[in-house]
Amino acid sequence: MSMNMLLLYLLVQQTTALGVVKELFKILVFPGALFMFALALVGEWFDRKVHGRLQHRVGPFYTGWHGILQPLADFIKLLAKEDIVQKGADVKSLTMTPIVAFTIALTMVMFLPVYKGTGIISFEGDLVFLIFLATMYTITVILTGWFSTSRFGEIGTVRSGLQLVAFEVPLALSALTPAFVVANYMSTPRQVAQMLAFMGILNLPTLTLEQYLLLSTFAPELLTFYIAPILQLQPFSALQVLTIGNITAFQAITRIPLILVAPISFASLLVSLMAEMEKVPFDIPEAHTEIVAGWQTEVSGKKLALFRASGDLEMIFGAGLAATLFLGGPYGPGSTIGVTPIERMLGAFPLGYIIGLGWFLVKLFAVLFLIALLRTAFARFRIDQVTAGAWKYLIPLTIFNIAAIQVAVYLDVFGWKFASTLIIIALSML
Repeated sequence: MSMNMLLLYLLVQQTTALGVVKELFKILVFPGALFMFALALVGEWFDRKVHGRLQHRVGPFYTGWHGILQPLADFIKLLAKEDIVQKGADVKSLTMTPIVAFTIALTMVMFLPVYKGTGIISFEGDLVFLIFLATMYTITVILTGWFSTSRFGEIGTVRSGLQLVAFEVPLALSALTPAFVVANYMSTPRQVAQMLAFMGILNLPTLTLEQYLLLSTFAPELLTFYIAPILQLQPFSALQVLTIGNITAFQAITRIPLILVAPISFASLLVSLMAEMEKVPFDIPEAHTEIVAGWQTEVSGKKLALFRASGDLEMIFGAGLAATLFLGGPYGPGSTIGVTPIERMLGAFPLGYIIGLGWFLVKLFAVLFLIALLRTAFARFRIDQVTAGAWKYLIPLTIFNIAAIQVAVYLDVFGWKFASTLIIIALSML
């Protein structure tokens, strides 16, 4: 690694006016707020269209091409509606909750790696922070029904709180399962050496003290999750495996989507996300035949528009998170150019990012199709069945999946390759 290369890298990283414009474009247009909002509306249309076709209906049809503009028309219509707040409600708090919910939902989708290994927002341990944001979104749902002071809203809030809190645990466990897989493999030097050899960076020259100081100060991304352990420049950190970018890069390098080794956790994540989004069969908090619209009974106009947009963004976040953690996100054939930091430093070919966007969208809509299929196939559960399903089945099954992965990795470490392979195959066949 020459000094000229380091100087070239530092020159590229200098902040310029054009660089600021590019960053603003990323945040506001692509793959930021505007793109994610448009993707959320398309996701709602896709969900309604698939759900309708599975029920032998046409779904949205007239507004736009095959009704693709119907979610946008609904959003604009709700913005134009009168905002009515019943007497006795906490007006200021009720006005703030949809704004907070929309802000949280929009922030969560910024972490999704849409076309490259990381999202707009990325830092060590961001997966834990995402789980925290999902919990905060749950709190806004609970507070909305409480602030409305409506009998229907309060009953819907109690049901929502009971359901959402119950599914927070399997959601967190299943989302953290890929981190357990990566941690197990990166904690064994032989596995690290195999992956680095596959990447072709095992033969890195020895760094001088001056080069190491330059790297650590001005180009910390080069001392990454993969290169640092083999060079013994910094200790292995638990936060590194709790980073979405590292989990997706792990799947790209090994060419193994983690759904093959953790299918139970993927199914648990999918079911937990449906419960968090209160989709059929987990729509008991909004059972229209019993409690009108649940916690949204007294929400109308602009507030309802923001809540619907928040729900669409949450759906995109859930499907995108499942596609990223278990299906590799934007990585696939043709999109692996620019996987390693060295390749990114040398300049990744832009076509790799375009293909990466295509792979991400394919995987995202595949997960959305599964969600639509499940909510069409099942009838509404009772609230006791919902909570029992979370505590008695999803949590134990997810823990079993994590334990089985731990056993398989340790068997592989101690030379029992055949037994380890059998366990992984058995998990995949589930």
